[in-house]
Amino acid sequence: MLRQRHTLRLRREGVILFALVLATLNFHCQRGKAAFPPDHYLLITHSALNRITIFDLAADTIVGALPTQKLPHDMIVSRDRLLYVVNSGAQSITTYDLKNPEFWEYARQFIKKDSSNLSAFRSPSPSMMGQGHEGNGQGAMKDSSAWITLNRAPAQLLPASFARTYLTDPNFPDIAKPMHEKVNAMAHATCYDCHDRSVGAKPFAPKYSSDSSEIFIVQLGYRTVSFLDSKTLSVKRRIPVPCSSHYSPIEAWITPDQRQCFVTCRNEIGQSKPGLILVLDLHDGRLLKSITAGIYPWHLLPSADGSTLYVNNFQSSRISIVDVKKMQIVDSIVVQNGPSMMLLQPENGRIVVSCFYTDRVLFVDLKTKEVLKEIPVDANPTSLEFSPGGKLLYVLCGGESSLDMIDVDQGKVIEKHKMLFGAYAFHSMDEREHQ
Repeated sequence: MLRQRHTLRLRREGVILFALVLATLNFHCQRGKAAFPPDHYLLITHSALNRITIFDLAADTIVGALPTQKLPHDMIVSRDRLLYVVNSGAQSITTYDLKNPEFWEYARQFIKKDSSNLSAFRSPSPSMMGQGHEGNGQGAMKDSSAWITLNRAPAQLLPASFARTYLTDPNFPDIAKPMHEKVNAMAHATCYDCHDRSVGAKPFAPKYSSDSSEIFIVQLGYRTVSFLDSKTLSVKRRIPVPCSSHYSPIEAWITPDQRQCFVTCRNEIGQSKPGLILVLDLHDGRLLKSITAGIYPWHLLPSADGSTLYVNNFQSSRISIVDVKKMQIVDSIVVQNGPSMMLLQPENGRIVVSCFYTDRVLFVDLKTKEVLKEIPVDANPTSLEFSPGGKLLYVLCGGESSLDMIDVDQGKVIEKHKMLFGAYAFHSMDEREHQ
């Protein structure tokens, strides 16, 4: 009798224990289960891999990947959820329709078959040396038919139902026109069709015009600010950036009244010389002011009312404060070496700065110019973005390809997630806003 009671008690305890274990496993599975498409996710560019990945913020895992053209860097998303990825090494922009179910299915399947190759070294194709077909030897250098063979890259296989690529500038240098015309390359949508190495205008830093009818970009290679139709991506206008060959434009910002354009220009890399902030008249392209900046001025972050610009000097330790109306630097903020991305917290009167070379994220008081918080993160932090509600700060660290999550109130990293190699920039998406 005692044995039966003991056995029943053990069974009851075993059932309860099993139920608890099952409930615990179910909880963790639900937390880690990836919805597809995810409700809240990050789109991340990987310049070294020619890829974008999708990181599910609820499941804390990478759930998809897609090929891009050469050297994807910056990106923007339209109101109707069209993703624009700027391929700086291929003189092109590729659009991805985030509303299309095929996009998500392709991304899920692509990462399964491509994951083993994502970190693998990619040897240059023969077209990198202008040789076209392997085995043609020196004779192929003179054989125009060899150039017609397109790169066998995954980006060429993307379905047109959700992905399209456009040249950001259909012009070619005079020296290159004869060969491009001979092989009908003038009709190509990207330089990556033929070239493995980085060529062309080198577009960077896309931004929308105030009414979203245009996208303007800086063409580092051609030294222009180009305005594209946001629907067709055809070039509507180019404004030459009047700087010498020692400088290259990096980013542009247009004043709220659409009259002036501020452009940051870095000096030659490795020279450690001051850069420029140029102010251009958008009506006729005239140079209104040339402002001597710090070493490698880069991003232009406007205040809420557009009266002030914060400009990070990437190769020094200062953020310049520019009075837009006066068109001059009126103050600066001393931070740490390699200030990279910046975010404003206007409600708190603070600016948040990632410092690339010191592996820190700083919270700075804009009135006192004092550093309020200094938070260690993984190597080479770049992109920053707050979570909805602002309790978390997402920090993309390119040196270790990791995503660090900072609890803003605690002032420390509470989670780290490994990304694929060469993570450069990210953009967060919340699909719940469109449901």
